[in-house]
Amino acid sequence: MTFVDPSQYPMTGMGRRLNPAKDFAKTAFVDEDFALYDLYIHNLRANRAIVENTTFTGCRIEGPGIMLVLDGTSFDRTNFGESKGNIANMILRPTGTMAIGSIPVRNCTFVNCEFYMLGFTGNEQIVEQLLKIGQDL
Repeated sequence: MTFVDPSQYPMTGMGRRLNPAKDFAKTAFVDEDFALYDLYIHNLRANRAIVENTTFTGCRIEGPGIMLVLDGTSFDRTNFGESKGNIANMILRPTGTMAIGSIPVRNCTFVNCEFYMLGFTGNEQIVEQLLKIGQDL
């Protein structure tokens, strides 16, 4: 393992240095950065197929990947990432009854977070709510 001085980490778009998450077992992340896939794999290895009941504050959450937004999940002051001017570019509408390959997130709260290279999907109500975000800007 190579030690990297944290002061040498690059800056994030959030005005702070990159702070890689080290503990994926907790239910509250503050000012930490990670790939959503890494959190999901940790959950799978603990026999949990859904990322749930977790709060993320000031985090940078990266893809590539698709987040399946399930009931009880909320976004407050969230930067959904580069959409080329249209949030619809990051929203995928399911054409069947399942979203295989996506990462399910339920009863999670995202406050002041930044997403990078993530797409989003969910049931029709959630898709419409996500599309409305772009209209509110």
